[in-house]
Parts: sequence; C-alpha cells; structure tokens
Amino acid sequence: MLSFKARTQEADKIKLEQTFHKAQDKYDAFEAKHRRTIKAKNVDLSYLEWGASTNKEFVLVWLHGSLSNAYELAPYAEEFVKVGYRVLSIDQYNSGKTLLPEFDASFDDLSEDIKTLLDSLQISQVVLGGFSRGGFLATNFYQLYPSYVKGLILEDGGSVAFSTSYLKLNKDALQQKLKDVTPPDEIKEQYFAQYPSKFKAYRSLYDSADTTNQFEILSYIRPMGEQWITYYGQPEYYHMQDSLHMAEAIFDSPNVSKYASSIIKVNPPVIFQNLKIPVLIFDPVSTDDPIPVYEENKKLAESHPQWITHIVVEGVAHNIHYAEPQIFIKAITGFLAKI
Repeated sequence: MLSFKARTQEADKIKLEQTFHKAQDKYDAFEAKHRRTIKAKNVDLSYLEWGASTNKEFVLVWLHGSLSNAYELAPYAEEFVKVGYRVLSIDQYNSGKTLLPEFDASFDDLSEDIKTLLDSLQISQVVLGGFSRGGFLATNFYQLYPSYVKGLILEDGGSVAFSTSYLKLNKDALQQKLKDVTPPDEIKEQYFAQYPSKFKAYRSLYDSADTTNQFEILSYIRPMGEQWITYYGQPEYYHMQDSLHMAEAIFDSPNVSKYASSIIKVNPPVIFQNLKIPVLIFDPVSTDDPIPVYEENKKLAESHPQWITHIVVEGVAHNIHYAEPQIFIKAITGFLAKI
C-alpha cells in the first residue's frame, strides 16, 4: 500500500495535471486572440497585439528582457489600451514563438525586422519601450531609425552602456560581480534542464503559492527533439552563462557572437547626444541592484531636462514592472498622455 506521503504526492500531481490542462486551454484561447506573426527579412517575427488594429497613430511597442518573451507586458497591456493605445509586444530572436535566424544575427538585424513589422502594418511612428536587454534593443532601434520613434521608455536598460556597472568597479569587486553571474546548481536544474514531457516542464516553473493556472508559463515551453525545455540554451545565446563568458562579452572578445556583443556595443551617451524626443527612464535602486547606474542616469537626465523623465524606484533590484506594477502603469500612462 502507498504511504500517506506517497498518496498525498500522487493527489497533488493529479490536481496539478488538471490545472495544466486548464492552463493549456486558456493559453490556446489567449494565443488565438492576441498572437500575430509576419514574415520579416531574417525570421518569421511573432508578437502579441492588444487594441484596435485600425489604430496606426497611437502605438506602443514593447521589447522584453532576457529570459522573457512577449508575455512580459501581458498583465499591463490593457491599461495602455484604455488610454487609447494599440500595443504590440514582440518576441525577440530565440524567444517565445520567434525562432533563431539561420545566421549570427545582431541587434541591427532584429531592428530591421521590427521596422519591417511596422512597415507591414503601415505604422510610421511608435512609442518604443523595453526592459533590460529590451531597453538596449529599443535604444539601438532609435539610433538606426529615429524617425520611427516618437518616445522611448527604458526600464533599467538602454540608458547607460551595459558594461558601465562592471567597469567602474575595482579589480576585486569586478571579480566578485562576474562570479555572481554563474548560477548555482539548483537554479540550473530548475530553469535550464530538459524534460521528458510538456507537463513536467510546466511543473518546473509552476508556483504552488499562486492559485491561478499560470497559463503564461506555457509561452516559455518549447520542444527540442523528444524533450521539452524552458530557458535551456538562453544564457549561452546571450554569452552570459558564467563568469568567464560574461567577461568575454564585456571585454569584447572575438569569441562572442554578433548577437551577444550587440548589447555591449549600444552606446547611449553618444546616441542621445542630440536627443529630440521624450524619454522615460525607470531606475530601480537597492542594495542588491545588479545594474547600479543611478548616477549615470541622473547625469543623462540633467543634460536633457526638457526630454528625459527619470523615475527612481527605491527597494527594487531590477524588475520594476513586476515588483511595483502600479508605479509602472501610472508612469507610462502619464508619459503616453503627454506625447
């Protein structure tokens, strides 16, 4: 006979399997309503859309951060639709439903594909926003196609050069910061493993403290041969899987791919020298801030007081939209109202 513990575990598994099937149904319905894909130059570029497709004047485009996808903006998109905006949230290369290009594509290539998307939708100008890596991509897009951007929203990324928080450290502090990049084994096992079934991949990310079915998890799961993966291979794609590779990226080693080096090559102080559009910078500040660039953001904002709004959010390490959603929504809706 099964022990009480074994029976409880089996009951929990059956319950979670039922939740998984409900999540799959909700995910399929959400995808049918919001998923769009266009054939761009380098890939079939996939994205989520909210709001009237006839709205070509007031459009917000969002670019997600590392280890994320277009669903990043899903909890907040309807708030921006309420104030008159059409919202597009794009799956970047190797994320969500956008696959890897067949060559070593850079931020410039991805920016070109985003431009193709806007052209195909006959959208001439957008407010462009991004979180972390997505912020750097947004700044890169603005550098290449400034006439397409009437406002920038940069959430802890894209306003200061990526390497800044590393290179301003002394040798010992830099070594420790690089060492912290290498994830512990338990994190590797949870997020970067391979699973024999889609359900087990779902279970690896499921938060038992959350009573919803967490259907968004399914957007992170994809097949790989006979296995299922979530974030497997992503850190390697960014060339940031451990301290050695991060150091190679920061110091521009020839071993780094064009895509991985793209984030390092974005130089916001130079790009924003002749700034002529409004920019909203979200700057999280805390003792465990992985990208402490408050002083640099402050200096940038002071050099363009008529264009830059610098919002400091205390007590948040990096992800403001998750930690302080009301601050995130209020600031963006206010920013959109002024453009």
